[in-house]
Formats: sequence, C-alpha cells, structure tokens
Amino acid sequence: MTPAKHAGLWLIQFLSFLVIFSAFYLLLPEVYLFKRFSDRFGFITEQAWNDLFMLSVLTASVIINTLLIFTVARMKERHL
Repeated sequence: MTPAKHAGLWLIQFLSFLVIFSAFYLLLPEVYLFKRFSDRFGFITEQAWNDLFMLSVLTASVIINTLLIFTVARMKERHL
C-alpha cells in the first residue's frame, strides 16, 4: 500500500471517529445523566463530572469506531 493510501485510510478512520464522538457528545443528555449519577452515588463536583463524562464519551467513541473499522475491513476481506 502506498503512503498516500495509508494517509487517506487514516484520515477516513479519524473522520469516522470525529463523527461518532460528535454524535455522542451532542446527543447524550448530560444533565439527565448527571442527575441520575448524583442521585445514585451522591455529591460529585462539576469538574469530576466533566472528567468522567468526557472519558465515557471518548471511550465509547473509540470502541464503536474500532468495531466499525473491524466490521468494514471484515466485509471487504470477504468480498476479495
């Protein structure tokens, strides 16, 4: 594979991660989740919540993106 194809493939994978991350960040009801979390576990500072929420969104985005890349690669491999 040429360096240009590697770079293009990386760019496509990065863009898919950005789309997934943005969708999670925009669509998850942060205030509702904060209320549920604080009701269940007690007081949590805003900074601690922001750290936890961002870590959760990033982790979920990475996992979904990895599964998406794996699935597409597997489907492409079957057709070759």
